[in-house]
Amino acid sequence: MKRTALAILLCMAANSIWAEEDTLQPIVVERINGHRVITDCSPPNDAPPCSAFHALIRQNFTTREIGMLFGAATAFQEYPTGYSFARERYANLLRDIEEYGMPVPGAVNAVYRR
Repeated sequence: MKRTALAILLCMAANSIWAEEDTLQPIVVERINGHRVITDCSPPNDAPPCSAFHALIRQNFTTREIGMLFGAATAFQEYPTGYSFARERYANLLRDIEEYGMPVPGAVNAVYRR
């Protein structure tokens, strides 16, 4: 009886030691607040923290579309036909950033291209 109790106690102690060694450390995922990026980094803001947002815009829009979105839109020849499409794509991009946050700079996919 004493041997059985001793064996059970040793097994319980060994189990608790192994359980402590096998526990995984928690993973903390941080993401950038999409709404804050949009409000703080709207072009023509040239702050260094906004460079990823501006690179994402340049990757998904042509220079003429960027000019229409953030400059004098009516100065472009394609304004009557292209402005509403570019504005809609930009709104989709902003919604995506608000919902999912900013993508990792190395993993940006050109989802919003034509």
